[in-house]
Parts: sequence; structure tokens; C-alpha cells
Amino acid sequence: MKNSLIFGILFTVLFFFGCAQKAPELANENSITGIAGSTPEITNDSQISNMEGVDESASYGSVDERIAAIEQGVEPIYFATDSYTISPSEHRKIEANAQVFNSELARDLSIKLEGNCDEWGTDEYNYALGLKRAKSAKDALSVAGVDEARMALISYGESKPICSEHNEACWQQNRRVDFKLLP
Repeated sequence: MKNSLIFGILFTVLFFFGCAQKAPELANENSITGIAGSTPEITNDSQISNMEGVDESASYGSVDERIAAIEQGVEPIYFATDSYTISPSEHRKIEANAQVFNSELARDLSIKLEGNCDEWGTDEYNYALGLKRAKSAKDALSVAGVDEARMALISYGESKPICSEHNEACWQQNRRVDFKLLP
């Protein structure tokens, strides 16, 4: 009787705690080449108000209209195959996006960073890679002055392609991080 009770408890403990999955390994701050050592460019209010696509003085009827207007000034970040390192050519986009996110219109909004992949690789690999890409973008935006507490990460893996052709130009468009603003 005691043995069956002990085995029952042992089985229950192992069942609940032994089946936990290991979280995917995330990029560290040193993997963001060129960003971690640089200091973000400080802008004044007049520079922010002249951002392309964002009119600070406009009156928006709803939060959704304001978000749509702000998101016009935000660009996705693209990655190389099987990489979550932000290339030097994408650093300008990080700085420009940070300016938009820190503007008066966007300061009270949360930012969702959506990691995406091309169709190559397993589902598990692509979800982990998408999360690593979103984490790299978050780290780079943080270095550029955006508050980390405003940012949330999600990986869509290969499930949200913007191009469905089967060629390198199309796959390149799907290896990205998109930015969505939330109230």
C-alpha cells in the first residue's frame, strides 16, 4: 500500500515537472553587430515632427487612426538566411523606427515585434528563429532608447508570409521583423 502511494506521488511529480520543454535560446546583446557599441543619435522635437509619414500636429479621430498614421513611418527589419543578426544596412531602420516609437504621438503605445521566417526549415526551427529575430530587434531598439517595457515579442515562424512565390527574392521578404503598435 505504501509503495503504490509513493509510486503514485512520484509519477505525478515526474509527469508535471518532467515534461517541461526547454525555452529556445535567445540572442544576447553582443550579437547585434554595430549597434551595441554605438550611441543613438539624439533628436530634438523639430526633427521628430518632420518624420516622414507622421504628422505630430494632426488631430486623429481614434486611437486606431493614430496608430495607422504612425505605422506608416515604421519599416520592417530584414535578415539573412538562418540569421538573427541585424546587418549594418538595417541599422538606419532601427534608428528611424526608434525615433518614431519615441515621438510624442507614440510614447503611450506598446510595440509588438513580430518575428517571421521563410519557408525553409522545420516549424520548430522557424518559430525559434523568428523569436530570436524579434529579440535582436528589441535589443537594438532598447540600445536606441526605446523602453523595453513597451515591447512584446511574438514569432510567427513561416506562417505569415508576405510573398508566396518560391524564389530567393520572395524568401528574403519573408525573413523579417514587423512592428505593430498597440493601445
